[in-house]
Amino acid sequence: MGLNREADFSSGRSKGAFPAKTIAFKSIGCRTNQEETAALSRRLIDAGHRVVDKIDKAQIIIVNTCSVTAEAESKTLRFLHAVSKVASNAKICLTGCFAQRSPEGFRAAAGVHWVVGNTRKNDIPEILLDDSGGVYWGECSSASERPLAPLGEPGGPAQGTRTRFFIKIQEGCDNRCAYCIVPLLRGRSRSASFSEILTVCRKAVEAGYKEVVLTGTHIGQYREGGRGDMLSLVEAIIALPGDFRLRLSSLDPRDLTEGLLSVIANEKKVCRHLHVSVQSFSARVAAAMGRGGPYLETLARRLASFRKDAPDAGIGGDFIVGFPGETESMFMETVEQAAAIGFSYGHVFRYSPRAGTAAALFADQVPDPEKTRRSVFLRDALKAGGGAFIDRLKGTPHRIIVEEERPAQGVASNYLRMEAPGVEAEKNSWLDVTLVGRGPGQKICRAVPAKRTTA
Repeated sequence: MGLNREADFSSGRSKGAFPAKTIAFKSIGCRTNQEETAALSRRLIDAGHRVVDKIDKAQIIIVNTCSVTAEAESKTLRFLHAVSKVASNAKICLTGCFAQRSPEGFRAAAGVHWVVGNTRKNDIPEILLDDSGGVYWGECSSASERPLAPLGEPGGPAQGTRTRFFIKIQEGCDNRCAYCIVPLLRGRSRSASFSEILTVCRKAVEAGYKEVVLTGTHIGQYREGGRGDMLSLVEAIIALPGDFRLRLSSLDPRDLTEGLLSVIANEKKVCRHLHVSVQSFSARVAAAMGRGGPYLETLARRLASFRKDAPDAGIGGDFIVGFPGETESMFMETVEQAAAIGFSYGHVFRYSPRAGTAAALFADQVPDPEKTRRSVFLRDALKAGGGAFIDRLKGTPHRIIVEEERPAQGVASNYLRMEAPGVEAEKNSWLDVTLVGRGPGQKICRAVPAKRTTA
């Protein structure tokens, strides 16, 4: 089957009866992929299919891929190799950014039956009806003409399943950072309907979900004519009735307005948690990345002010080390500024050249061993900052949403994961705890039940 394959799906199951299938999912990469996977899962269940967790029990495996780094692409290849060993009879539907980037390259891969680019991802439930398989793909330059997929709605009560409901409010990005291939694979920014988002959020809360998470490629670029921007959307969501909280996924530094930071610091229904795609605190590196301008000084000042206003808030970030031309002193600017602000955690990525991006052609590429050294150094520094953050919060009250019942474990508003040894609690219930200290590896903090909490 060739590229740009089109099919008439307007008549539903026009090819005849299609028996229900057992389907498993693998999502690689960002929260947007996770949300898309969850929404697609609900659509397939509604269509009569059965979704399972184990790939060796599935007839069809849908792999939602990532292409933001070489390592993300390697994860896809390793997974496909694993599937060939444990589920060799399953048919694979490969979709996402890697499929958009290299569609024909996967068509001959063992087990891959359908290759579906991002521009055709909305059509997967219908594409699976075509048992002959093929490549379904279109140019991202036309993505702005394609609407977002219908927002996934909760398929039933949240109790006993997941505790958080992810909702994709936009897709694509209008920025052109020198290192980033995502705009080439997801297209320009386009947003979901303001009213549709509110409707789905209300249904999620009514279904019992305790947390709603806004996701997207670049959620700070959310816009809908006449209804406002992301801040307006956040204010409208938290005005909905119900006992729930709202979490924002990754934010671009240029979108951190004082109004948005004030809402995160002061509104009870908004999680006290920031995740910022910083990438670098060096002005020279940021300029080379295509992220230059005075925002870095503003960012440092606003994050420091936010930390002062909300000392218990979690501040996380994404960082790229080893960008072309980054010197040791430029790298240390990032390390020192992150420590001064007080990040509670961070994700560190070694710069990975992506064909089609400006930075792939830059001179002064940093050697891989040096990228690795800087990556380890910054990870260690961020881990130390996270430990200090936990230590400062000893004895403070928090409210977690229970995800594991025995012992009770869940995530607090500030994104710290806490466990209360010896305590049992119903999944997807609120549990008030007091933080007592770090756990092994700092990934899970130790807590005890508390009578009084702050959200």
